[in-house]
Amino acid sequence: MTPRTLRLVHLAALLAAAWSAGCASSPGVDSGGDPDDGSAGGPSDRAAAFGVVGASDVLPLSAASFRADLADLAVAVYPTPRTHDYGPFLLPLDGAHVVTEESADADARLRDTGLEAAWAELPAGGYVLAATRRAGRTEILRCARDDAGRAASERALRQMTVTVGGRPRVRACRVADAPLFPFRGNKRPQPWELAYGANFSWENRRAPDSSDREVVATFAPGSPLDATRAGAERVVAAWRDAQDAGVRRFCLKFDDVGFGLTPESTLIYGEYPVALTAFAAAVQRGLRARDSEAVLYWLPQTYWWTDERLPSFAAAVRAAGGLPRGVGLVMTGPEIISRTIEPEGLAASRRAFGCNEVPALLYDNLGREGDWGPLTGRDPRLRNECDGVFGERGTPVHRLTRLDWLWNPVGYDPERSWRRAVLELAGPAAFDDLLDVCEGFRQGIPRQEAEARIRAFADAPPHDGPVPRAALVALLRTDLRRLRALPIPVPAAATDGAAGRARE
Repeated sequence: MTPRTLRLVHLAALLAAAWSAGCASSPGVDSGGDPDDGSAGGPSDRAAAFGVVGASDVLPLSAASFRADLADLAVAVYPTPRTHDYGPFLLPLDGAHVVTEESADADARLRDTGLEAAWAELPAGGYVLAATRRAGRTEILRCARDDAGRAASERALRQMTVTVGGRPRVRACRVADAPLFPFRGNKRPQPWELAYGANFSWENRRAPDSSDREVVATFAPGSPLDATRAGAERVVAAWRDAQDAGVRRFCLKFDDVGFGLTPESTLIYGEYPVALTAFAAAVQRGLRARDSEAVLYWLPQTYWWTDERLPSFAAAVRAAGGLPRGVGLVMTGPEIISRTIEPEGLAASRRAFGCNEVPALLYDNLGREGDWGPLTGRDPRLRNECDGVFGERGTPVHRLTRLDWLWNPVGYDPERSWRRAVLELAGPAAFDDLLDVCEGFRQGIPRQEAEARIRAFADAPPHDGPVPRAALVALLRTDLRRLRALPIPVPAAATDGAAGRARE
């Protein structure tokens, strides 16, 4: 096991122990799958677990202004937290006692809720959230490790809050959470993704300010490669503005180019692998002269690990002295567009190129065009080899499910995440309409039928979601081109006329 895996196993054990000790009467505790719907253990057990026995101002979850079949899906934390216990109760939020990590009674409340051990082991970005009843009023326990965890806990509390009869109410819960992948996002980031835990951007050309995301700035040296000192300085100079804006991660991209060298580079180095390793070292030195913690990544020509050229190219790079220490590898998976990605191939590629110190990044092309279903086929163990699996493009539905997977790949449920993504985008009143459209794309229904479903969604009650309704409809209509069109019926009279002329 890697050190990261051991830490996760240890945290999982502590969480389980905490729940057993502090929540013994609370069946339905989950480490990442479907939240408890309150059916396990009986109503009295669940009421006792959250301190609501005899409370007259506590409402059932069914009182939320959602369809009965959507309430459990809607009033839950998304992306899916590492460990959560959701109760079937809505507690009054006005007048609640709030406890944070800075409160004098924080340690006592962490013990009371069974979250003490989990809190002690949560990493950076982690938080705990509990909504229970104590001494006749609602108590909100919300402790965070840092600003990122604080933002996540605030988002979680908002998602657990609904308005019933003009009063804010929070769903009874106990949550211990932290993201499993450090970097979560896409090549073409969109502002609304930040509300769902996104913190990463590949290139981010449209928003050079990196204050809200971890950005990887890229440069494509092309072929033939100018590996001279001047060539390396040109790359560093191109990244100067990004460094001034706070960017600390950079990538040399060689995807889809050849292995040629400029005449001067050939004269100096002779062979491409020798020139490449010297060039990468010079670029890294130039970056670190301005920022000692700058990280350089490399996306090679052989960026998928079943490329038959990879073994010989990797051996030549090693024979040339290897890439400098501290260079991270960027790959796409076993193929350019991979249906499934497992960690063994990525680990082998990192070893082959000698890029073992810095966790890799995966440039995931799956879902880049018109995929209105959930992300699937990504092994949770990838977190032991890479810091992120970022998308190339993607529909809003696919982006949301990717963010859910990146936050918690262990507890990720593709179908549940898909339904929650649809609910986020459509709202309860238009949920079925958008679900029908997305299901149609997943099934490959005829274009005319999909058009009718899109019209129904466009005419459904509006919703103030992360993406405007008009923009969603426009995206759906653009993706109609992927579906086959049914033959246009020809009137019988026209058919007879054509046949008659043919006979003549």
